[in-house]
Amino acid sequence: MDGASRPALSGARFERHSPFDGALVGVFADGGEEDAERAVEIARREFDTGTWPRSPSRRRYEVLTEAARLLTANADAVAERMVLESGKPLALALGEVGAAARCLEYYGGLALSVEGSAINERNPGALGLILREPIGVAAFITAWNFPLLGVVCKLAPALAAGCAVVAKPSHLCPGPALLLARYLSEAGLPDGVFNVVTSQRERGAVVGQHFASSRKVDKIAFTGSTAGGQAVMRAAAVNTKRVTLELGGKSANIVFPDAPLDDAARTAIGAFTFNSGQQCSAGSRLLLHRDIHDEFLAMLTEHAAAQVLGDPRDRGTTMGPLISAQQHERVLGYVGIGHAEAKLVTGGGVPADPALRGGYFVEPTVFAEVNNSSRLAQEEIFGPVLSVISFETEQEAVALANDSAYGLAGGVWTNSMDTALRVAKGVRTGKMFVNCYNTAGIDDMPHGGYKDSGTGREFGQAGLEEFQELKTVQILLR
Repeated sequence: MDGASRPALSGARFERHSPFDGALVGVFADGGEEDAERAVEIARREFDTGTWPRSPSRRRYEVLTEAARLLTANADAVAERMVLESGKPLALALGEVGAAARCLEYYGGLALSVEGSAINERNPGALGLILREPIGVAAFITAWNFPLLGVVCKLAPALAAGCAVVAKPSHLCPGPALLLARYLSEAGLPDGVFNVVTSQRERGAVVGQHFASSRKVDKIAFTGSTAGGQAVMRAAAVNTKRVTLELGGKSANIVFPDAPLDDAARTAIGAFTFNSGQQCSAGSRLLLHRDIHDEFLAMLTEHAAAQVLGDPRDRGTTMGPLISAQQHERVLGYVGIGHAEAKLVTGGGVPADPALRGGYFVEPTVFAEVNNSSRLAQEEIFGPVLSVISFETEQEAVALANDSAYGLAGGVWTNSMDTALRVAKGVRTGKMFVNCYNTAGIDDMPHGGYKDSGTGREFGQAGLEEFQELKTVQILLR
């Protein structure tokens, strides 16, 4: 905070233990409301009187690209910290570090391209200017499932726009955000422009609510549950600050008979097991055409068996433990619901390997004959549990996909471009994949949801605009 590591004003600290083996992996300052207010006041000072909002775009570019270089140079250390605190497999953690560095580079480039416009033809005796300005002090409340990228995708556009920032990372994996703050400082970001407050669960809610309700904050960006996002939105209404919410999902991955079935089955496994299912855009509902239902389930079972559950520090591990005992209990509770509501195809419990008994592991679990109105199909589980639902027509598939409170992502598999485009347009969701899922390799496209999946967008040009205000200047020429 303000360019230095500081204890909480109360002196309180909290511990983080590995979800893999329970080992102590970190001790962090346990900030409270007074620490949140201190961070907000520092950011407000820097925005109102500091150099960053008034710095040349070239300077913002240099800082962001240098931070990306430092992040890349220290990728192993950042990934190791992420693995220890979150249980994310090493290969996934390294991929997240790379994605975060690319995001910093992208917004560094966009900082150079921020332009306004002029209107000079409407009235020969007047000139109109349209200016883009930083929104002010931005506050972030971020989740544990992508503890580095989830911060960077908000922070990079905010800094590119010229904002000052306060952030509260999840207490379950705060280390990557603190390392990011260090690298940004080394890259030349002025003290006080990026301030991080760590706190454990109970006090963390107080910190987040303080950020959301503070009249000194101009923008709040939240990633988490839909209920949490709604609480943030209510608190933010105190000064009608701008709000971006990236919330839950229950995304439908739709497979037609003319699809490349083996590719679709292999990808469908990754769509719901990536990061052990702890991803908002997981393809957690698999919609299968009746003509390929049984064949596809057999292929799905084979690919599920290829997942490697193990020590997240091993490069060969594809699925690590869930983040916490609470999340482990929650997911296993949904598995129990699945046994009552549907037919178990594969998985359904904790792995038998004694070496994994100390961690919060859940096997890749597939349920078939799921009713789309059931809890298994409608509620976000946030674990490696897949609901398989059959359909007969394209119209039915779209209707089933849309029969959800959420609208974050989705997929469609077919060799017919007409079918793909009709379905992609018909499903009410913020992102659709065609013949892939989370694997197209296209960075920097806007990400966000319809309905209860959130409001606003992250990444891309739209992500930068979330941190900008538009000002018009009307000039009468004499």
